[in-house]
Amino acid sequence: MNKVFLKLNGTDEVPRGGGNTIVITAKQFLGIEGNKKYCDPEKLVQYAKSLRESEVDQLDQTIVCMQAGIRTIGTTITRVDKGGRNYAYLNFAKINATVGLKVILEAGMKELIGDYQDGKIAVGFTREELVEEAMNS
Repeated sequence: MNKVFLKLNGTDEVPRGGGNTIVITAKQFLGIEGNKKYCDPEKLVQYAKSLRESEVDQLDQTIVCMQAGIRTIGTTITRVDKGGRNYAYLNFAKINATVGLKVILEAGMKELIGDYQDGKIAVGFTREELVEEAMNS
């Protein structure tokens, strides 16, 4: 089901195999709406500004994969990069290839990834929408 259909019918829940998964918006991620907050808007803006260009690109791709509901495979292990920041390398199982992406695990990203992998949420925003919402809050 597409997001427009869900919004027109007054729901943000997408039926999945084991029940309902909540589609979270940028406002819900930031705790502006809903009852769970992954990150404060100020912290998210700092996080976004601290990312290198390649990290931004990989975060974009990660969110696109999560929006599409692509399954992650393998174990997600937290590691420390050369800059001293915690990160995880996520492998998404696309139809014809596995895509590996590095995500810096700050500003609620670790919790977001965990909830996505557990099937608790689906992502209903882009990185641009998330950062814009945080800057306007």
